Amino acid sequence: MMDNKGQLAVALPSHQPMPLLTKLLFYGVLPIALPVVVSYKMLTDKSYRLTTTSLFSLVNGATKKPCTDEWYFQDVGLLQKLWSLPSAAAYIQKSADTAPDSSSDDGTPLLEYQVREGYCGSATQRCILKSLGYPSNSIPDQKGGESKPDLWCEHVKQIANESSHDADGMEIETTIVRGSDVTYEEFLSTLRQGLDNPNCRICCNYLRSALTGFELTGLWKLHPLFFVIKLYGGHFSPILGMIEQDDKEEKDNPFIAIFDTNHKYKGAYFVPCRRLYDAVSSIDVGSKKSRAIILVEKKSV
Repeated sequence: MMDNKGQLAVALPSHQPMPLLTKLLFYGVLPIALPVVVSYKMLTDKSYRLTTTSLFSLVNGATKKPCTDEWYFQDVGLLQKLWSLPSAAAYIQKSADTAPDSSSDDGTPLLEYQVREGYCGSATQRCILKSLGYPSNSIPDQKGGESKPDLWCEHVKQIANESSHDADGMEIETTIVRGSDVTYEEFLSTLRQGLDNPNCRICCNYLRSALTGFELTGLWKLHPLFFVIKLYGGHFSPILGMIEQDDKEEKDNPFIAIFDTNHKYKGAYFVPCRRLYDAVSSIDVGSKKSRAIILVEKKSV
């Protein structure tokens, strides 16, 4: 189930046309309203102005050195190591004749891409629940609205409780770890412990543009939504694993593997942990809280 680039062969989402009302909002209302709202907030709200300035500095810095241009981003050798890790192999459904502890790539991917913009949170819920043993057909289809860690946790637990499961007496617990609430060392330790726990999965809510920068070129940059999406638009994806760097000076900065639920990024990629910490520590202007990683753990009751 691996392609020649080391990626798990995850099916591409079927095309879903944008609803008419969404098109009118996106291309008609928002280009007019957003510049007014953002300008007003920048002039009247000091906290908003400072947060926006900080976010712009973070994303602009990533533009100068995006992770997408680095050798490690989707390195085949690193990807081959990744799928041999138990934390990543949990997202592959083994064939009936495959040993449970085998690192063979035979089997069905339990990962899936979001079917539409804004469905990343729901897609991540499905990926994680399937990897924990919840049957795909018992989990609701993807939807929008999973935009905040607290709401994401509430919904994933609700889905788990309502879904049939192959083992009785099990439930999931979630723990939100916000980037701004922990030091980098605590963040790294939390990732290590979560990935080492076979009953735990990690959801990442992060500012992807803090890793990739201002990617878009051409006329799209003139669209008012451009800066809004890049500075304020968070993203959800599952974390698959951790691979230590060979450089001894980077022993506390391992590569973190993320499966991006947006198929534009072509599957799993690696980012240095310190870069991810910055992306998770970025502030969500809506909640005025930082983004977070979420530990989802299956436990006996």
